[in-house]
Amino acid sequence: MVASKVFSADYVVRRILKHFSWLLGGQVFIAIANFGYLGLTAHSLGVESFGRLVLVKTYIEVIAGLTTFQSWQALIHYGAGFLQHQNRKAFQHLIKLTTLLDGLGALAGFLIAVMAAPYIGSFVGWNDAAIHEVQRFSILILFTLESTPTGLLRLYDRFDRLAFQRAIPPIIRLFGTIIVVALHTPLWGYLLAWLIAEAFNGPLLLLLGWQEAKKQDVLKDMDWSCPNLARSDPKILRFCLVSNLNSSLPLTIAISPLIIGFFANPVTVGLFRAGYELSTPLRDLALLLTQSVYPELTRLSSQKNWKKFSTILLKIGASLNFTGVLLFILCLVLGREILHYSMGETFIPAYTTLIVLVIAGIFKMGNCLLEPALYAMELPHISLRVNAIAILVVYLPLLMALTYQFGAVGAGLATLLSSALSFILNSLLTWKQLHLRRKFAKSIFVSV
Repeated sequence: MVASKVFSADYVVRRILKHFSWLLGGQVFIAIANFGYLGLTAHSLGVESFGRLVLVKTYIEVIAGLTTFQSWQALIHYGAGFLQHQNRKAFQHLIKLTTLLDGLGALAGFLIAVMAAPYIGSFVGWNDAAIHEVQRFSILILFTLESTPTGLLRLYDRFDRLAFQRAIPPIIRLFGTIIVVALHTPLWGYLLAWLIAEAFNGPLLLLLGWQEAKKQDVLKDMDWSCPNLARSDPKILRFCLVSNLNSSLPLTIAISPLIIGFFANPVTVGLFRAGYELSTPLRDLALLLTQSVYPELTRLSSQKNWKKFSTILLKIGASLNFTGVLLFILCLVLGREILHYSMGETFIPAYTTLIVLVIAGIFKMGNCLLEPALYAMELPHISLRVNAIAILVVYLPLLMALTYQFGAVGAGLATLLSSALSFILNSLLTWKQLHLRRKFAKSIFVSV
């Protein structure tokens, strides 16, 4: 009751929560489909085969993520200026350039995945047949041409189409898994259901994005010749490369199952993934809130309203902490039952890992609030440095050492310690910057 009065007293916070509620509605639908897919897969495969499935998916997803240019950021950053000045030719060239980068990234990712599979396979226990299957499934990377159409939809505020597109792959994956379970197919049948669902994602986005571009009449009289990368604006190319580097750093965490598979076994991978998947609601809530709070923080930053900026951080942070503690208590009391009924009896040993990852998720929720605050203050380099320290210096070494010593629980502890360090550093640096800005604003007011 007290919390509701606090939030209703602040219009900005109410607006953030309103935006958040719209995003949450779509995410709940996706979460239900993902939960059904996860439960069916885990029950049918068991912990060891489920771990092998995770290894293959992780391998393909990580390479796709590392080689995919985040060209949508450049499309929005430069495209908005071209549209404002009605420079259609420059915008058309930008679309062609980002599309070309998307294609080159997808092709490079596919070739790397095929060539690297024998080497990675020797570390995680894939036999020759498994390596050949992984190479075949790597064709999925050729369908990851979604960055440019995503940028077009965001540039024209068509988030409704993006929400629709996001809901399609989980539905296809769920129904595909139901068919696979009914037919009692082996492990590769589950991978095929996943591949078909994910492969549908890229073409659908291409269709929606280019339809919107045509609707906005930006493709009129477009020269469809291939752009010359050597003659392209170096600022745009540099922007794409830097944004790709920034987005690639968090993907380091995504290789955790491969590292766990090397230092342990597929059973350990399966137990860790079970705890990880069931703790994702915390991360999903935090990411949705980030999308809602960032525009408001940016607006307040441009107004130099640091007092209101700080108030929002405190209020939203208190809400996140309260939600995180409730979910922690829920998992602490019902964690074993949740694992048993959602994934099967063989996954109950993942209980301790689940608890550790839920605590890590609470710190992650805090980070997902502090990072947009740093971006709003035009300090993204601070967030990047903190992530580099937390992931490269702390997480990866601890993941290898603790997994070898304690298995899935050790991997969870590495995640917890890294998330806690990142939260502490981001908190100290964010509030330090806010203090300096409030002090500077106050000194100007007094002098005036």
